[in-house]
Amino acid sequence: MTHASMARIRTLCLALVVSGFARSALADETEAPSVPPYSAWQSQTPHAPPPPLLLAPAPPPELPAPELARRPFELSPELLLGFASCADGTTDDTRCNGLSAGLGVGGTVLWRVSPFFAFGGTLSAVSFGFHPPASSGLHGASAHGLFFGLLGRVYFLEHGPVEPYLELGLGGGSATTRAQESNDVQYDETATGTALRVGGAIELYLSRHVRLGPAFDWTRFNVAHVQRCASSDCVPLDEAGYGHGTGFSSLSARLTILLGPGL
Repeated sequence: MTHASMARIRTLCLALVVSGFARSALADETEAPSVPPYSAWQSQTPHAPPPPLLLAPAPPPELPAPELARRPFELSPELLLGFASCADGTTDDTRCNGLSAGLGVGGTVLWRVSPFFAFGGTLSAVSFGFHPPASSGLHGASAHGLFFGLLGRVYFLEHGPVEPYLELGLGGGSATTRAQESNDVQYDETATGTALRVGGAIELYLSRHVRLGPAFDWTRFNVAHVQRCASSDCVPLDEAGYGHGTGFSSLSARLTILLGPGL
């Protein structure tokens, strides 16, 4: 075999091998499935939004505390100037002549059930001036009035620095005059009965727990008994015939102490 024949055989074998590799590669490309690229990498699919947060409704805002809030308990001492009322008698009115204004004290305790209403008790005692004329023969004289009872009060403001109110009291009262007569025996004449009180005041807040202001009260007795006593011996007197006290009115400086939480 010549060299030319050997060369042709080698060339033919090489061609066959190359042709076989080419057909094998073509078959592999035909059988491989087509897989699309990951879409997210190519920005074709948007990102999912985060899940919604379920929140409870927000609480309502806290209201500021009322300015100078009213409180449930009130204690009111007062210093008062009293003016006596007297009914002249048809027979003897020496116990009315010479009566004048006098000083006194009072106190009230109230439960304020709401900003506009309060109920409680009150007490007032007044020492009047009593200067009978010399013609009466009376000397060493003095006089005083007393009221005690239940009290209701109506307020007009539920907060703020000013506290105006009206009040109504029902209870009992007495008016007494004391004097020595010409025989130097001391006699007390006292008128007693149920009593009605009407009044009002305007107070200003000095702090959250203290008020101060002027007050006016008018107290009227429904006199049921008038008696004259010397020591422990007492005799009744005719209401129409003998002058006797029928009540008093008063102007006072009232201090109120407030206790408890705000209403």
